[in-house]
Amino acid sequence: MGNSPGCCHADEEHPDNEVMKHEGWKSLREKKRGCTDCCCLIPLIASWIGLTFIGLIVCGAIYDPDMVSGTPKRLNHATDYLGNICGKSKKTSDLPMGYYLPNTAAICIDECPTVTDYTQFYCQYNLTSEANSNPATGYLYVSQQKCMYQIATKKFLNRCIPDISAGTLSELASVTAAQYGYNVSASDIEYSISYGENAGWFTFFLSNLYNLKGHIFGFGMGVTVGAAFFYLTIMRIPYMLLVTMWTTILLIFCVLIIGSMLLWQLANTWSEDDLHTHKQILVMRVFSYAGIIVSGLYFCMMIVLRKRINLACGVIKEAARAMESMPTILVVPLIQAIGMCLFLAPWLTYLIFLAASGDMVTKERVVEYNGVSFTSTYEIYEYSSQTKYVFLYMLFTWFWTSEFILAFGQLVIALSFAGWYFTRNKSILETDTVRWAFQEVGLFHLGTAAYGSLIIAVIKTIRAVILYLQKKAKKSKNKVAEYVMCILGCFVWCLEKIMKFINKHAYIITAIYGYSFCRATRKGFFLLLRNILRVAAVNMVSGFVMFLWKFSLPLFVTFLCYLSVAYHTTSSQVSDIVAPLVVTWFISYWVSAMFIDILSMGIETILFCFIADEEMFPPEERFAEGELTEMIHATAKLHAESKGRTYDPTTGTSTGNYESVEQADAQAHDRDSGAGHVEIVTAQPTDGNKI
Repeated sequence: MGNSPGCCHADEEHPDNEVMKHEGWKSLREKKRGCTDCCCLIPLIASWIGLTFIGLIVCGAIYDPDMVSGTPKRLNHATDYLGNICGKSKKTSDLPMGYYLPNTAAICIDECPTVTDYTQFYCQYNLTSEANSNPATGYLYVSQQKCMYQIATKKFLNRCIPDISAGTLSELASVTAAQYGYNVSASDIEYSISYGENAGWFTFFLSNLYNLKGHIFGFGMGVTVGAAFFYLTIMRIPYMLLVTMWTTILLIFCVLIIGSMLLWQLANTWSEDDLHTHKQILVMRVFSYAGIIVSGLYFCMMIVLRKRINLACGVIKEAARAMESMPTILVVPLIQAIGMCLFLAPWLTYLIFLAASGDMVTKERVVEYNGVSFTSTYEIYEYSSQTKYVFLYMLFTWFWTSEFILAFGQLVIALSFAGWYFTRNKSILETDTVRWAFQEVGLFHLGTAAYGSLIIAVIKTIRAVILYLQKKAKKSKNKVAEYVMCILGCFVWCLEKIMKFINKHAYIITAIYGYSFCRATRKGFFLLLRNILRVAAVNMVSGFVMFLWKFSLPLFVTFLCYLSVAYHTTSSQVSDIVAPLVVTWFISYWVSAMFIDILSMGIETILFCFIADEEMFPPEERFAEGELTEMIHATAKLHAESKGRTYDPTTGTSTGNYESVEQADAQAHDRDSGAGHVEIVTAQPTDGNKI
């Protein structure tokens, strides 16, 4: 087309902005390929070797004087003021329970007391007998934060938790202390368990994961794999698409409503068991309110988008037809899930050992009583700077490996669908197409998967560092730094989404043409720009449906996990149910994304194959079938009509809403001349834009 007002044009001189050319093959499987980006596999393998070496150190298999090996038992047991693990260290092997002093330090005892007695005390080990023989002496030590009066408690994570409010108990204890001549503030002698806000959140987060590991991985991986496999099996049946789609939409709405009501009920239960803090109960209530609000917004959105959803089902039908020709493609996410488990098992083991490591540090707390200062000392574990860097390295290896597994699956899926598309007689399509795709990617394109995943991993690691700095800025009450980190975080998040979008299309170009990552990125970028509106139209309608499926499966699985945890005896052994459920949701989302990515990647691949088909072949030699052409034109027509334009399927253009007669004449002249000029259309609604 010629120049038209209001439009900007791509760099026509750029070598990668040429139309796609046919390379002489009659079927894509005949194409000769070469290895791409092999050098990127070396640092990926090196990162795995480094992770294994660090893991052996923190597990104690290799000695390193600069890093202390971890003790996972410390996550599930209290550590006393001398650094002994209750019930596990030699000195405290017969004292498994942790009882806390006012300074948040713990002492190890044999059993948690079940009755309250303000004249009996639990103290630092050399003071207990003296305190119990004379309550006046006992309260002296309590005021010095070396002893704690006896209160009724329950066993929780091998720690003694008060049966009733610690504040109420301290007020009664303050009255008793006054009877023995000690006027102390209730806040200075409050039972202060380090399990609360004074403890490391990460330690107790991992403790909850440890206690619910069966539920988290059983539902997050096992149930998700089964549900997703069943889901995609149904998707292969074309006439089931509409039924399944609207059933999914209805189930999401029901899960949101019922889940919100159950969260409210659980919050009420927690408010009566005296085992959970007011903050934890408030979090549950907030989640229940948020669920109700989201349910209402979700219902309104479904009413507005109902036509586009029906159209998206038609676009997905072609991808489902390809899946029906290649049923073994469902094996791809299963292999990804197996690979994920093989990596996650040692990685989580190393992480738990690393979280349970640290250096013993002596802390002091100064208190005043009757004008006299007393210093109480206790020992706790703290992470060194080196350990924090190891945490960051492990996070990076997780990001890179998980993204590599996803990229590998995307390449295999793209190559499978591309092989299906560029086959003349699809009714006799060979059943080993997926096996061929695995072979080609494994032999030639693993480096490309490593390259693309490395970029995403670096961006995600930067985001993690920014979030850490933002948290520190918030803790230091530095508002300027906090806002700056927030802005940077938003920018990096947008960059991550853009790169994922670019990577996906680069993998498709690699699948079709066998290009390296960088060249495929450039070629895919210009191919996308030459067909920007058509790609946008299909992506809008199909992308929303894919999002619904990716959202619904994890939501359903997390809901089942919630029912299993909340109404099971293990619920009394966790301090917070929200965090484990969030982890379950993320694992389930990751697994379900691998399955749903089959359809999503298939739709993108078929669309790009269709566009490349148009550029490489004349109409009579193209691989596209009539039904596919009609569906893409229908999608483009709806998109054009939503912009107030008229779509012409014979020319692939949309017209309307011109600012002047001259613009309309220019558009008509360009369309009739059929110039091969590459045009990239901006969002201005006054031009005739090429679809």
